[in-house]
Amino acid sequence: MFLAGLPARADEADIVWRHRASQGHVTITANPLDTVSRMSFYEGRGFAASIIHPYAGSCGFSFGMQNANTGPITTRLTDWSAIGADGRAVRFRLPEEWDADWERAGVLQAARIAFRWAQFQSENTFEPGDWIMGMGVLKEVPATPFRLIARYRDNEGDHEIVLEGLTCAKR
Repeated sequence: MFLAGLPARADEADIVWRHRASQGHVTITANPLDTVSRMSFYEGRGFAASIIHPYAGSCGFSFGMQNANTGPITTRLTDWSAIGADGRAVRFRLPEEWDADWERAGVLQAARIAFRWAQFQSENTFEPGDWIMGMGVLKEVPATPFRLIARYRDNEGDHEIVLEGLTCAKR
């Protein structure tokens, strides 16, 4: 099911991706997201600026991923990492971790639902032809430029796609 006015496929969208890589028939794309854009997005969905600022100020990206494989693939953000120019690995902070913070802070359920819907989910299973877009943030800023290793699994085993030369957006 898709919403009226939205493209049925990611490659039909008018999005210019700054970073793109493929492994086999699986493609990942990424754009760095700045603090102001994310602050505005989430304030418009019910978050107080003081509550959303830690998320919005993190090193974050909009990701797209598409499966043109012949079978399903599965991704888990816990298996992804950024490798800084200094060789140090940095993991993603999962959407569930943010949501737990906001539940403790009393953020309204409607705002928390909007947040979850906009995130690249912690676990995804993509059937052939499926694609997803969503935001994700790293736990800290890696030494730049860094590379992102996005791992996925299909019926033939584990694979990874590497995006090179990434930097966080200007804050």
